[in-house]
Amino acid sequence: MTIFLWAFTAGLLSISLIKDFRKTKQALKIATKKFSSVFLIFILVLAGFALLITFVPPELIREYLGTESGMKGVMVATGLGSISVMPGFAAFPLCAALRMEGIPYYIIAAFSITLMNVGIVTFPLEKKFLGLKVALLRNGLALIVSLITVICIKFLFGE
Repeated sequence: MTIFLWAFTAGLLSISLIKDFRKTKQALKIATKKFSSVFLIFILVLAGFALLITFVPPELIREYLGTESGMKGVMVATGLGSISVMPGFAAFPLCAALRMEGIPYYIIAAFSITLMNVGIVTFPLEKKFLGLKVALLRNGLALIVSLITVICIKFLFGE
């Protein structure tokens, strides 16, 4: 599937280059500039979570996020997930590691959904590009939808 998406994107880029080379070149310059401004923050966030998972003892993780943690576990997972925004390709292996530690699905859902959709650390960046009102609305709605999803998963999995 990934190869298909890369090929599809390359095809569309080729069509754009043929249609209007100058505009496509200008768009690529803008995209590169925007990407480079976000890239450092993205790498720092990934490194921070890798260090966190490496140095936090599994017993501590089970205490705060395990099956006995209940609502406290949901709140801790939601808080940790809300700290930054992370793409699925980085979040899913992290969630798999949590599942191997015996963390319930609904708590993993609280963590992963907020991790990919709610961003406290990235809020200044969102505010800069989207404006304060839109950034607050987007993060607030993402948090609400995340918690509704967690409740659904808890009942569906019977945890």
